Amino acid sequence: MKIIIPLAGYGTRMRPHTWSRAKPLLHVAGNTIIGHLLNLMSDLTEAPGNEVVFVVGYKGDEIEAWLRAHYPHLTMHFVVQEEALGQAHAIWVARQHIEDDDDVLIAFGDGIVDAHYNAIPDYSVDGVLLVQEMEDPRTFGVVVTGEAGLVTDFIEKPTGFEHRNVIAGIYWFRDGRSLLTALQTVITDGRQTKGEYYLVDAYHVMLEQGARFKTQPTVIWLDAGKPDFMLETNKRLLGLGYGITEDIIDLSYAMDFTALPPLFLHETAVIDTSILGPYVSIGANVTIKNSIIRNSIIEAGAHIENAIIEDSLIGENTRVVGKHVKLFIGDNSTVQLG
Repeated sequence: MKIIIPLAGYGTRMRPHTWSRAKPLLHVAGNTIIGHLLNLMSDLTEAPGNEVVFVVGYKGDEIEAWLRAHYPHLTMHFVVQEEALGQAHAIWVARQHIEDDDDVLIAFGDGIVDAHYNAIPDYSVDGVLLVQEMEDPRTFGVVVTGEAGLVTDFIEKPTGFEHRNVIAGIYWFRDGRSLLTALQTVITDGRQTKGEYYLVDAYHVMLEQGARFKTQPTVIWLDAGKPDFMLETNKRLLGLGYGITEDIIDLSYAMDFTALPPLFLHETAVIDTSILGPYVSIGANVTIKNSIIRNSIIEAGAHIENAIIEDSLIGENTRVVGKHVKLFIGDNSTVQLG
């Protein structure tokens, strides 16, 4: 199996963090976005004979260096998408790694998806798409299925609520060559939307040629594409036990701080006279003194002192210093600080 993971996006919705780092390398719940995805997909990515193809662009060297350092056991290839021409084009530039008899799994690296990955390949159909039912599907792409449970159509941003199975960004294809043929048709015919080639157009080509697709539900699908989504993803992952520091209460006694689990605390972080949690992720070499932090992600090397921080993303090697005051205030007074 060839596993293709596109990582070439600019991550514009996560600026200013992505001015200095690639979005897949942003941290959430004790790991990077791409690290969580690879760990969840380990049954496939680490299976003998399987290969992972990363499609990179913006800060591609940074992504490759991190992946080779943290996942040296994977059989990896890297290809560069020189122009941001869309999802379908990202898969097309990886075509030299797809053989005629390969089955292909595509996993977009801007989300964290847990699923029964070993159960995804189904050689009785041409493809399997992971989906998650949403109460409001109108800002996503959805699939339409018929009575037999096979996909009959794809709708981008539906106007109503009739079809709620949202495409979760994980796709398996029994025949990689058929996928490439459909992609070539889309690109040759110039089927673009706002200057980009979309995978859904390739799926339409395959449906028109008689391909049979089925769906499979996810276990968890979390979007990490915007700051508020990152915080919600951090909260959900920690709440479900992903990436938590198991002995955090014992550590809090040893280091003299108060811990309100669930939270992740890197072993090199130094915490002094502070309250952490719930839903806090603290990165490597972070120093926190006399502060209260809730529902936030603090990246590596940050220094926080005399501050109250909530619902925040604090970047690497930043310094946040508030002020510690001592007050003697009489009755019926009003004092506003800051």
